[in-house]
Amino acid sequence: MSAVLRSRALRDLTIVLVLVFGVGSIAMLLAHVSPFDGFAALFDGAFGTKEEIVETLVQTTNLLFPALGIAVAFRAGLFNIGAEGQLVLGGFAAGWFGAQFPAPAWLAIPMVLLAGTVAGGIWGAIPGFLRARFGANEVIATLMLNVVATLLATYLVTGPLQQAGGGAQETALLPKAAQLGDLIADSRLTWALPIALALAFALRWLFQRTVFGYELRAAGEAPEAAKRAGIDLGRTALVAMAISGAIAGLGGATIVAGVLHRFNVGLSPGYGFIAIAVALVGNLDPLWICVAALGFGILQSGGIAMQAEAEVPRQVVSLVTGLVIIALAGRRVVATQRTT
Repeated sequence: MSAVLRSRALRDLTIVLVLVFGVGSIAMLLAHVSPFDGFAALFDGAFGTKEEIVETLVQTTNLLFPALGIAVAFRAGLFNIGAEGQLVLGGFAAGWFGAQFPAPAWLAIPMVLLAGTVAGGIWGAIPGFLRARFGANEVIATLMLNVVATLLATYLVTGPLQQAGGGAQETALLPKAAQLGDLIADSRLTWALPIALALAFALRWLFQRTVFGYELRAAGEAPEAAKRAGIDLGRTALVAMAISGAIAGLGGATIVAGVLHRFNVGLSPGYGFIAIAVALVGNLDPLWICVAALGFGILQSGGIAMQAEAEVPRQVVSLVTGLVIIALAGRRVVATQRTT
């Protein structure tokens, strides 16, 4: 990592620590709660027992997929705010296909994961196409498509694609053959975690060792220079957004196949939005994103204990996460404008 990147990563880490501990402490004091008790409950809830450690890793995995997808788009200078919708539709496709077409495990699990990947990729390609063809603002497009994705999934699961045995807003239960195996016996932690880690290493290789990775970096850091060098910015935007959506969709598929074992319209408590902060804290480097995902996984799982043990309002975690997103996204926008 170059000196510039190390400096940027250190600056971002400082911002995150100030927001998490500084703003978090102020919010707790305003709620008449001791910050020491609040943060002690946070770490106890994240690592106090084997079950709590497992839940922290589950939350880490659920954040890691959309964060890695977001990093692909952000590398190309595109702000994909639509990972939430891409994750939801990926989960729906995985749940519906897995329950609709039973198959042996060697085929069922790849089919379920591929269905989610394709659905998320298609949903991500839509704003990519609008950006490439019409110059549409991808922030607005992806933000609006989040709402459309949720409404579409709800309509499909309760209407034309409703399945026998499904709940009011759920698909039918996946056959055992289509369910991801447990990484730790009788737990919610599945093979989705190794898949996510392998994907992180693959993306790092893609970013650093391939022509496409160079095109992504050039399009994001110096679009005019990239255009003069013969890089098709429209094609790069379309492909980057499609890949970004595909990875988020794969994340939705792993939640369905590994944790819920069916699609439910409420499968995500906002993973796609929190993942924006994860990607930015990780400085868009896949390996550092893994570390950032663990940090936010701690916030997600430990936040419940903060509320139960220290009576810290659950909204404190949401406040801190939102401020991290605003601060780091704003810094990146300013930096981008200075280079154009």
